[in-house]
Formats: sequence, structure tokens, C-alpha cells
Amino acid sequence: MNKISFGLPVIIVLILVASGALLVWFMTGDDNLFSPNQTSASLYEKFARQQVEDASARDKPSSQLKYLLIYDMYIKARSYAILNKVFFWASVAFGFMVLIWPSLSVIFKDHLTRWEWIKSATVQTTVTGLAALMFTFYSQYKDKQTYTEALMRWVVFSSEPVAELSVKVTEELNKIDRGFSFSTAVGKAESQP
Repeated sequence: MNKISFGLPVIIVLILVASGALLVWFMTGDDNLFSPNQTSASLYEKFARQQVEDASARDKPSSQLKYLLIYDMYIKARSYAILNKVFFWASVAFGFMVLIWPSLSVIFKDHLTRWEWIKSATVQTTVTGLAALMFTFYSQYKDKQTYTEALMRWVVFSSEPVAELSVKVTEELNKIDRGFSFSTAVGKAESQP
């Protein structure tokens, strides 16, 4: 009689797939402006869309341009939110593995002839490194999402003309789009004297 064996990698994949399904459910919530199951970016996008719909004929062009600016940031914030959540759950899974890994050799002592690699310090170090990497990516994308949402908040509440807002937002988005920087991840200044 063959036993079906679900290894730890299969369990991790199932957790990531389940979290992805939950993410899609949360990200495609209702169109209600004041729904708690949304990101701040989604709230500001819906608010700006409503402002365009409610704008007078005289204010409509300016309102549409402001919405275009906010929607551009919404696309970025939504992408960062998805990556943030994927890496959050991956860091939770790998963090849990770091906690239980030393116990696996005790728990599976009868099966270690097949799973001798569980006791390997190299594998334990690799799992710890992957946990740290997943947390670093989670932190990076969470910071980018939060920064983009703060920028959206500023645009929504700003009374500056859209042309001026666009220049400032473009400068800030260029800072966000620079990519991953290990110096910012570990809190060091980019340039040293």
C-alpha cells in the first residue's frame, strides 16, 4: 500500500496559492468607496473617480487629469501591494520553517534514512537565508506601496494645479522606480563622505 506523502515544499506551495486566492478576493472587492477590504490606494482611486463623475463641466478637464495622475500611481501601488502580500506570506512560511527546522530531525528520526538532508547545516542555513530574503523583499515592497499611497494622499488633498502636481509626482515616482537598493534595505546612506 502506497502512502501519499506531502512534503514541506508542497505545503508551502499550497499556502502561497491559498494566500494568492485570498489576495485576489481582497483586491477585487466591491466598488463601495468606504469598504474596509481595500488598500488606501484603492480608496483614493475610487474617490478620485467619483470626483471626476461629480465634477462640473468647467472643472471636468482638471479633474480628469488629476484622476489620470492618481490612477497612474494606483497601478504602481496595486502592483507593490500584490508583491508585498506574496512576499509577506512567503516570509511567514520560511520564518515558520526556520523555527521548526531543528525539530524536524527529532520528529522524523525514524525516516531519516530517506531524509538525511534534514540534518544538514547547509540546508538549515539555506532555509534561514531564504527567510531573510523573503522578509527583505516584503519590506522593500511594503515601503514602496506605503510611499506611493502617501503620494496619492498628497495629490488627492492638494489644491495645487495638476501641471505642478504632475512634475512633483513624476520626480517622486522616479525615486520609487529606482529599484531595489541594499543600502536602503539595511538603513545606510547611499553616499558616504
